[in-house]
Amino acid sequence: MYKKIVLLLTFTFLLFLVVGCSVKTTETPTTLAPTTVAPTTVAPTTQALTTTPVELLVQEPTVQSGYLTAEVQDGTILHAWNWSMSEIEAHLEEIAIAGFSTVQISPMQPQKDFFGIATWGSAWWKLYQPLAFSIATENHSLGTKTDLVSLTQAADAYGIKIIVDVVANHLAGGDNTTLNSSVLAYEPQIYNQGLIRQDNGSAADTSVFTVTRGSLGEFPDLMTESSVVQERVLSLLKEYVDAGVDGFRFDAAKHIETPNDGSLASNFWPYVIDGVKTYAEGKGINNLYFYGEILNTVGPNRSFTDYTTYMSVTASNLSDAVRQAIISKNGNTLVSASYLSGVSASETVLWAESHDTYASDTNSTKSTPDSYITKTYVVHASRKDATTLYFARPQDNTFMGSIGSYTWQSKEVAEVNRFHNYFVGTEEYLSTTSGFFLNERYGDDKAGVVIVDLNGTKAMKDIPVYNLPDGNYQDFISGSVFTVSNGKISGIVAASGVAIIYNNPFEPKPTFYVSDDGSTGSFETTKSIKITSFNTTEAYYSINGGAKVAFNGIVDVTLSHPDDNATVTLDIEAWYGDYKVERQFTYVKSNIVITEVIVNNIPSAQLNGNIVVAWVWEEGGKNGRWVTGTLNGSTFTFSVEDLDYGFLLATFTDGTTSFNWDDYIQQTQDFLIDGDGVYDGSTFSWF
Repeated sequence: MYKKIVLLLTFTFLLFLVVGCSVKTTETPTTLAPTTVAPTTVAPTTQALTTTPVELLVQEPTVQSGYLTAEVQDGTILHAWNWSMSEIEAHLEEIAIAGFSTVQISPMQPQKDFFGIATWGSAWWKLYQPLAFSIATENHSLGTKTDLVSLTQAADAYGIKIIVDVVANHLAGGDNTTLNSSVLAYEPQIYNQGLIRQDNGSAADTSVFTVTRGSLGEFPDLMTESSVVQERVLSLLKEYVDAGVDGFRFDAAKHIETPNDGSLASNFWPYVIDGVKTYAEGKGINNLYFYGEILNTVGPNRSFTDYTTYMSVTASNLSDAVRQAIISKNGNTLVSASYLSGVSASETVLWAESHDTYASDTNSTKSTPDSYITKTYVVHASRKDATTLYFARPQDNTFMGSIGSYTWQSKEVAEVNRFHNYFVGTEEYLSTTSGFFLNERYGDDKAGVVIVDLNGTKAMKDIPVYNLPDGNYQDFISGSVFTVSNGKISGIVAASGVAIIYNNPFEPKPTFYVSDDGSTGSFETTKSIKITSFNTTEAYYSINGGAKVAFNGIVDVTLSHPDDNATVTLDIEAWYGDYKVERQFTYVKSNIVITEVIVNNIPSAQLNGNIVVAWVWEEGGKNGRWVTGTLNGSTFTFSVEDLDYGFLLATFTDGTTSFNWDDYIQQTQDFLIDGDGVYDGSTFSWF
């Protein structure tokens, strides 16, 4: 079903709707901003506006309808970093509505040192020190193979592609010259044959040898030229194909040699990639996607084209240059920054930031405001042929498996994704004038422009455009109209500094997200939540199952409950015409002050000859410290302070008085300090 929506259109656009029958709906995943806003803010135009009833066409958020792209490289990628398989599956509809055709998941190989729930800062790196070339079936922060299969099957309903991060360069180390002892149970051939490089020093970009033979940290480089290693990696990729995965991101790809590396060359890449392609084709799968992480350079006497024979590659230097140009407000750099030498846009993966720039030792983008990251993403995602990855940031207190933020659903991100998908196969023209960056996209039957306001000027007056016919165009961010007259565009850019300008005949889909989804802790008395919505004809929220409250746009709501230590629910539903999106969020009110934690029923096996100590920390993992307590039978009690947020238990040899992580015997998973502070130790896992 669809509703008849009245739009203010130019006669030019009306003719397009009537005679532009060559539009291919398989390339037009678009939404329309609210239609109640009159275009009163634009400069005068010589073309008269007409109020003509237009039947907006229904378009489901799927590949089949043309809302999403069929190929990974043609669309954009949501990097659901550290999200669990079940969280991704639960949010597939929202991901599709936001215009992401692909989701990249974190490594699902058996991980090093799984200790249960933990905040991402202390645990994410363990996924990049895997124990095996197989998919985890237990003891993994993000789920299991069963969860992955469930996700890929659910994603197929939308046509969303799932690509997985593969760690092939190394396995978990004891140090940089030995493998972790747990590798033996999974990879006996690699472990027993010692298929690792030793005493080669650290990896560096100074020579082919240091790039491909050095170690990246406290884990040794694998002998990737070995047929045993190659066969094990290929086995992993085949297992992923069987699980429904659509493609692969290769971590540290440049550190694995190519056939063009002279005396250090190997056939790793052709063997592994051609092998899994052949395997997939035997199952009727002909479009597996591959890209490799290559940061900065590939090293001397090497070329990016050594890798593009097999996969797309990251253009980290270009991505960094665009981000810095956004921050420094340098439009010329945005226009002149070039792709890698010899690498086309259709072989390129861009990003505004990556998990390495956000979470590695340098944290180079962690303090960069979301507004700059959004503008950078908008520039990249407007580009022709390249795909762009959106890194979904966590908060400091986000746990592994949880969603840390929802800016991936923001209007600017969602609308540029839809613009990107709509203009697949068209040309581009970059320009900068008076502090505005413009990327015009145009083809035989469509034209539009993405604008980024670098200086916060907002008002555009007669800025040159070169490929947009005269007429009025919808801005999908502000809802206002921009006018092109005599090759010059005028209008008002929204406060975000982004304008997504084009006309299309499809209904939008409703979107909402919250400032806090309740996954990071409890509150004491009340909690304020901001709900952001757009592209809605109606929207409602209710608290604790109460009466529905209508809202529009952005609204602040206050959560509370008359009872102590209660569960508070926030239900939200949003509509556009007959299409509804709904979700329930759950929050914990914990207003009883906890001064001590009591853990009952600790198994006797953990206590024999040992003492129990608590490791306690504040929110965000800050100010961690050892806390001793009292053990009475199987019950351990210890004191906590007002700012304490989480704890785990650890055992040490009886008589230990100075505690450090090098000496502990076993530990539990992490726990939040909430509720009444009483826990059942028989349910704890010990590692």
